[in-house]
Amino acid sequence: MINKIWEKQKTFQYNFYNPDTMSEAERIQYTKEFILSMHRELGEVLNIIPWKTHRANKQDYDVAHLQEELIDCFKFLLNLCIIHNMTPESFTKLFFDKSKIVEQRYLDEKHKIK
Repeated sequence: MINKIWEKQKTFQYNFYNPDTMSEAERIQYTKEFILSMHRELGEVLNIIPWKTHRANKQDYDVAHLQEELIDCFKFLLNLCIIHNMTPESFTKLFFDKSKIVEQRYLDEKHKIK
């Protein structure tokens, strides 16, 4: 399924640029733009949930709207992966490699605390 998601996003991006032929300067520029866009989308996620502890917030929120904003965040992250030449296969491998490192780090630190 990740292959379909990846290709769908990459195909859409061809409307704006060709990620396969970008210059280094273009990659840097788009990296900045996507990070700023993702930052904005993450702010929209925060706007949906009642996270301010100093406010009398109601505890329910629009989960569907939250999920939509999370997809927007993921699409910008996916754009970053695409312009930096990641593939679904390399993403998956790196995800599991990094997960192993993080899990080992957690176990090491957990044992040091005891």
